[in-house]
Amino acid sequence: KPTKTTVPDRNTLRILTELLSVLYAMPGLDTTTCDATDRILHGKSEDHLCGVGMSTANPILRSYRTNDMDYEFTATTFKKTSRLPFNDPYPDGTPFTWFRSWNHERITNEAKALKLVSQRTTIPVPKLLKDGEHPDGRRYLVTELIEGVRLDQFRDRACSKPNGQNHTDNTPCETCSNLAESNALQFIEKTVLPELAELKSQERGIDGFVMPPSWLSPVLPPWKCKKHWKTLPLNTPEYVFQHGDIAAQNLIMDPQTLEVKALIDWEYAGFFPPGMERWPGTLDRKTYHRRGDDVAQAIASFLPEDYLECCDQWGDKELLDTLINSGELPHPERLRQGHINE
Repeated sequence: KPTKTTVPDRNTLRILTELLSVLYAMPGLDTTTCDATDRILHGKSEDHLCGVGMSTANPILRSYRTNDMDYEFTATTFKKTSRLPFNDPYPDGTPFTWFRSWNHERITNEAKALKLVSQRTTIPVPKLLKDGEHPDGRRYLVTELIEGVRLDQFRDRACSKPNGQNHTDNTPCETCSNLAESNALQFIEKTVLPELAELKSQERGIDGFVMPPSWLSPVLPPWKCKKHWKTLPLNTPEYVFQHGDIAAQNLIMDPQTLEVKALIDWEYAGFFPPGMERWPGTLDRKTYHRRGDDVAQAIASFLPEDYLECCDQWGDKELLDTLINSGELPHPERLRQGHINE
């Protein structure tokens, strides 16, 4: 087995490439193996793409891209890489550049969180294999691949029981879905939250970096001007460690036992004031999507200093007053005076 990318000689490459073109044209063929072989033939192994020391014996089997990330899967590993801003004009040709705030930093933040949680708790998380930064500023992390099914996908799955013992012949199986969700809730309430609450710090964030909470939009006023979040050190360790984005899509389940195999996606993790996770006590999808609604009280409770700083720097005071008067944002003067409405 080669330990680094090996490119065949030109004649062999031509023959194999022609063979691949024939295979690709065959109707109904699963092209996963062809895709992987094509990458190896052209020197595009996992080793070439991310420099993590993987050989062509572990090629990329599946990949996809979002506006923010590139995702790659091998038989044993998972990798995600932050994307750079890119031009994405509107249909009428109006220029638009897509970017996401803290897109690169959140990769490094997750890598640090995975190390901390794996070393100081019993919470099952993917093993971090490597993380780093490309010369162009993109950041990546590579973890072991956790085999399983995301909890949010159970609502579209057939019964997990073997034939003859299945709850129903229909899809989805509500019994399996409900059992999986019940097990996940118990895992969160009895394992995740209590163990994370034991991890405390005198500073916010992780190692000097503070990732803004997932329920806050950093591109809306008055946060858009904020380039750095302070660690706000305390005299005593009162900040507790939090996942930051506990949700059904971040829980990997065993499809047979319906138990949790891993809690993933720790990009928003860090040490924060107790309760800033805003865990609603449910894994309901609609509740999750509403986590960014009615945040005025949460801002007042957990981010008063950050908020006041942003209000002072925000130029459009008329817009700010409109948001404050509508109740979307807390009143700055009341915060300064220490009168926070409950």
